[in-house]
Amino acid sequence: MEWVNLLNLDMKRLVFLLFFISIALYLPAEIMAGPVIDTLRCDSLTAGFAAGLNMALKNNNLDDAGRLIGQWKSVCGDNEINSRASILYNLRKGIGQDAAIRSYFSEDFHFVFRYRIEYAASEDYMYYFEDYRTYFDFMPLRHSLDSTLMDMAGRQLQRNDLSKDARLICRFFSGDLKKFEKEARKSEFSGSFIQQYNNNDKRYYARENMGVQVFAGAYSSFDEGAVFGLNPSVGFGLWTPLKYRFQGEFQMRFRILVDDSDFEFRALGYDHVVNSNFGFNLNVNVAYRIFENDKLTVLPKIGAGWESISTGISSYDEDTQETKYYDVSTMHTNVGITILKPIFRRNYIGLEASYHYCPYGWEKDLLTRFNNHAYSIELIFRF
Repeated sequence: MEWVNLLNLDMKRLVFLLFFISIALYLPAEIMAGPVIDTLRCDSLTAGFAAGLNMALKNNNLDDAGRLIGQWKSVCGDNEINSRASILYNLRKGIGQDAAIRSYFSEDFHFVFRYRIEYAASEDYMYYFEDYRTYFDFMPLRHSLDSTLMDMAGRQLQRNDLSKDARLICRFFSGDLKKFEKEARKSEFSGSFIQQYNNNDKRYYARENMGVQVFAGAYSSFDEGAVFGLNPSVGFGLWTPLKYRFQGEFQMRFRILVDDSDFEFRALGYDHVVNSNFGFNLNVNVAYRIFENDKLTVLPKIGAGWESISTGISSYDEDTQETKYYDVSTMHTNVGITILKPIFRRNYIGLEASYHYCPYGWEKDLLTRFNNHAYSIELIFRF
């Protein structure tokens, strides 16, 4: 009988499990996935909500304004325009909105508002609205409600009891985005959510785009004093976006040879004793981001390219009217490490230390033996 009891117990568990699964499968979508927005109904009612809310706010009828905002959200859910109206409405009533402000930015509504401002300034604003009707929450550009909310935000700025984030959001909603960007950088708003979020936005876009890097430092062969000593170097590079773990760079470096000795070079059938003024290398580098946090980015790199050291020797062909230069040319390879630190809101400063190998023996016209090994240390600014 014991096995019968066990069988009955297992059957009860099985029936319970099947019942639970059936309930989960057939629950309404609203319960399992949250409320579903009827976009057709939202589209058809948005104009009425906007007109009614605009009238209520202009007449300072806050009770009607609050009721309309609630109805708008119940039909369309939270979107940019009704969230903006809700924040300003509650600030007008003296209700703190720090949580709502965080939600507004985390939902990326600030991008929608920026595009509303940008596209509304265009002569083709009606076409932009039709093309991005859903993105703009079915609210036509240059709507009178936008103007009313901008005026409302401007009036809130006259208050002295606003929090840092409330003051910044009102400046943002006033529509003067240049003034908002300027104020958001001020130290008086240090520690505010909006300032930090805005800085992170700028850093995000900086990482999404290609970077230009300029650098300056010192470059020296390992047998300093034999031919080339410690000389200044300057250059620039084009980098792929920092968001990728693997990085590519196209780099140019110029070396100003002020600490060097004479060397012998054969050209035009003669042996010349020359003293070079500058060296140049053109490289393609590959880097790999091995470490990154808010303060540092570390990128070991390796590359290869072309090395040239000027001799000042040239000849002119009168028939072709071309000038031919005779320089020391060979391959240039390097291995190094780049360390970058974020500064400002979208730039980087850092250091790069590299080992360079150039097989100068490949140049058959070079009569003086050069050291193939060199090192460099350079200060970097990336923007």
